[in-house]
Amino acid sequence: MQLEQLLLHISYESVQGSQRQEVSDICYHSGKVRCGSLFVCLKGFRTDGHKYLKDAVARHAVAVVVEKDMLSAPVIGVTVVVVPDTRVALAELSAAFFDFPAKKLRMIGITGTKGKTTTAYLAANILREAGYHVGMIGTIAIYDGAKEIPAEHTTPESYEVQKYLAAMVSHGCDCCVMEVSSQGIKMQRVAGIYYDIGVFLNIAPDHIGKGEHASFEEYLACKSRLLRQCEIGIVNWDDEHKEQILDGHTCAVEYFSLQYPVDYMAEKPTFSMCEGRLLGKFVLRYGIEHVPLVMQLPGMFNVSNALAAAAIALHFSVRAEALRRGLAGASVTGRCENVSPSRRYVLLIDYAHNEMSLGSLLEMLRAFEPRRLVVLFGCGGNRSKLRRSRMGQTAGRLADFTILTSDNPRWEDAEEILDDIEEGIRKTGASYIRITDRREAITYAVREAREGDIIVLAGKGHEGYQEICGVKYPMLDHDLVTDALGQKEQKKTYL
Repeated sequence: MQLEQLLLHISYESVQGSQRQEVSDICYHSGKVRCGSLFVCLKGFRTDGHKYLKDAVARHAVAVVVEKDMLSAPVIGVTVVVVPDTRVALAELSAAFFDFPAKKLRMIGITGTKGKTTTAYLAANILREAGYHVGMIGTIAIYDGAKEIPAEHTTPESYEVQKYLAAMVSHGCDCCVMEVSSQGIKMQRVAGIYYDIGVFLNIAPDHIGKGEHASFEEYLACKSRLLRQCEIGIVNWDDEHKEQILDGHTCAVEYFSLQYPVDYMAEKPTFSMCEGRLLGKFVLRYGIEHVPLVMQLPGMFNVSNALAAAAIALHFSVRAEALRRGLAGASVTGRCENVSPSRRYVLLIDYAHNEMSLGSLLEMLRAFEPRRLVVLFGCGGNRSKLRRSRMGQTAGRLADFTILTSDNPRWEDAEEILDDIEEGIRKTGASYIRITDRREAITYAVREAREGDIIVLAGKGHEGYQEICGVKYPMLDHDLVTDALGQKEQKKTYL
């Protein structure tokens, strides 16, 4: 594509050099630049793409996109485009380069502190049952209509977003269900995308600290921007911050609620624990319609997620039977996922990795009145330290027994992270054990399982790695459970 054609779709301050350049690709990582590439300098938390301009030119980039006042020296031998914000420019250039694929799909964007992945999977499963070809972009994986691709971020960089959307169009997708993180909004990864439906689930203090959001106010402001780039906003009436989220919205608004008679409501919710399974049932009410629904996911917060998913689907004229089948057949990897091999106890894997999600999960599981509620978790390094003590207190308050273990220590010492969690749990006087090695901790949890227990392995969910000092070592809780069960069976046979 000609550079001058691409520049028609962005705001820029000046161009130095010829615009009559053939652009074969767009890159924001200098190591991926090839002859014909357009290199966009992005400022990140750890580095600045402007530092790698010489490398990009040496690799034969045909043009570079930079921010004003960021150049320490003139760039020679290449066309230079100066823009106010290179992140916005990357999003706009990428959309134009891939011929605006979002305009060819029905776009659904889902944001919230917790529940994005579950709601996205429920909505996608219902839509598939109704005959739609659905693409997905989210925390667990990207599905481009033909294949599944492991995800590195909840919301990928804007270039990848546009590339995946273009693949969905080429593979015949009708729509895209997309998790939209506050970080993705802040970093302009979804700039230029106008959603047919934008969904707000909830918000609570989280993702605040170095490398994330400076304050809760900034976090809230980023979430609220989704309702200024969608046609229809579906909002959780039960969230205490809904008015702030709606401030300045430009969309038509609908509400869902567990308590109040709004557009979409859940009536008569019931939950049951039977032979190693947890089930939820409720009646969906919208207008004059009442639809009985069953799902594999327990808990009122999952009823709330299901309401949001149903509201999405009803905008696609999905019939009641497809709603029933889609919800009943949906499971979400690492989200309250039942991996119990026994009818004697329940063993769940869940992604709960902050105080809000862990508290909601444990409160929900307490309602099933298990013989013991056991939780295993840790905290990620290089994230909010305040989270650790609070999660310890939450576990101590709500669980009968806690197993403290390692999560993703990243660049921090795993033992020091556990010290911070332990400080919180000690305040509650609750029973716990500390087993730093996650494999050993899960083996312990499975070995000590008793009849009537609910055991939840929290924090990692779908993640297939453990990050230590910049290296992601293969590790999946599902595999650790399988290994632990094998050891338990061997021990049983031996005895």
